[in-house]
Amino acid sequence: MKTCGRDISKWLDEPLVFEEVDRLIYLKAALFETLRLYPSVPEDSKHVISDEILPDDTVVSAGSSIKYSIYSSSRMKFIWGEDCLQFRPERWLTEDGTKFETQDPFKYVSFNAGPRICLGKDLAYLQMKSIAAALLLRHRLTVAAGHRVEQKMSLTLFMKYGLKVDVHPRDLIPIVNKIGDNVACMGNTCDEELDNYVHLVA
Repeated sequence: MKTCGRDISKWLDEPLVFEEVDRLIYLKAALFETLRLYPSVPEDSKHVISDEILPDDTVVSAGSSIKYSIYSSSRMKFIWGEDCLQFRPERWLTEDGTKFETQDPFKYVSFNAGPRICLGKDLAYLQMKSIAAALLLRHRLTVAAGHRVEQKMSLTLFMKYGLKVDVHPRDLIPIVNKIGDNVACMGNTCDEELDNYVHLVA
């Protein structure tokens, strides 16, 4: 609202700038939650450089290779709680829902962690947020009738049959007017309303 106001053409014609994309914290939380449940790389391996004893007393010898499942660890109750199988972006937000809350980096390893963390992580999230925001701003997407949504586990996790969707144009007028009215009547900041918009269009 701060940059485009109620002018629909500006919302559609002018791309979101970095600062605007950066404020979409609910979208960020939704992407983190998606990659928690469906990591791009479902498993990883490490090479042991020195003898080690794991917390459960398992002895790991130097020179060994260890493979672990990112996909499975992201769905374990003792790590993520009873709702570990549920898609719940709110787990990444503060209680009042206004700020993104980072989890333990070794709990969420979709981009690896520690000195081996993916250097392109932040760029990847920026690209995902920019594309998702631009797409959802203009369209509603529904799974095509009869299309089977199924994942295939491999070196990477991908859609076995692709993801066929029907694309519906989105009427922005009532959404923009609602955001504008909230800003004017409730005193909400433009940043808050812009993020609330993500809830409306998701």
